[in-house]
Amino acid sequence: MGVLWVDNAIIALLSMYTIGGMIRGFSQEMFTLLFWCIGIIVGWFFSHNFSVFLIKFFSSPSIRLAGSLVALIIICLVIGWIIKLLLGEAVKKTGLNVIDRLGGGLFGFTHGLAVVFVLVLIAGLTPLPTERWWHESRYLPPFQTLAVLAKRNSSTKIAISLNYPAMDITDK
Repeated sequence: MGVLWVDNAIIALLSMYTIGGMIRGFSQEMFTLLFWCIGIIVGWFFSHNFSVFLIKFFSSPSIRLAGSLVALIIICLVIGWIIKLLLGEAVKKTGLNVIDRLGGGLFGFTHGLAVVFVLVLIAGLTPLPTERWWHESRYLPPFQTLAVLAKRNSSTKIAISLNYPAMDITDK
């Protein structure tokens, strides 16, 4: 079995974020990753409450939930971008060195993992996890396992709405 398009997309996304992190450096990437994590947490716990604002636009509850998750993450990222701009002058570096670039690459890779995880979470609100290519993917299972663990350990509306085929995560 060859590499599927979804696996190639994950590799490309992780590579893109890693290279971007190396270019931006450690401190910039650290702020970005921090606000991604904050956005995921805010979206996870408050997307159900925020989804009421989308009733006029989407009739499907799962689409409203996915839209509110994305919107809350974007709002947190914009707030983070503004804070990063304001702090950018105060945290001026004397120059980028190899350690800063490597640290940025590591944080960039981690940032990419967070993005893939969010995409898998959003996909869990749709029928995508029942598709054949989803089951044949080499790189989706770890992210789905993480999403299933999050679902099992949370009672939020978004966790309850996640739609993954039954899987035994005790073997992994």
